[in-house]
Amino acid sequence: MMVLNLELLRAFYEPMAEFSLTVTASPWSTDQHPRALRFAHALHAEGHTVRQVFFYQDAVQAIQAAPIAQAWEALATDMGCELFLCVSAAERRAVTTVDTPWQLVGLGDWVTGLQQGEHLHFG
Repeated sequence: MMVLNLELLRAFYEPMAEFSLTVTASPWSTDQHPRALRFAHALHAEGHTVRQVFFYQDAVQAIQAAPIAQAWEALATDMGCELFLCVSAAERRAVTTVDTPWQLVGLGDWVTGLQQGEHLHFG
């Protein structure tokens, strides 16, 4: 179980850092989505910014898991972050249309986000 240690976070990251999160796990088979959501809220509480969340592999199914999808959508609305679904992974899992705040993007968008801040992976 991952424990959110905010003192450790403060020691390693400058104030007001920008983060990109990547989630790869299915919303039905692990607790990585709730963990990533809790971590994003903890970052926000400490004054940091979550720029984007990139959903890759089985994580693109988050859009089909109502409670998880609603939690991510609330995070996007409250924090102004972008929710990116890997278009290739989404197509392989029959996710072909999405509504705001979800966006279908390629890996290039993910890489761009990685270059603009800190990155954490949940999967």
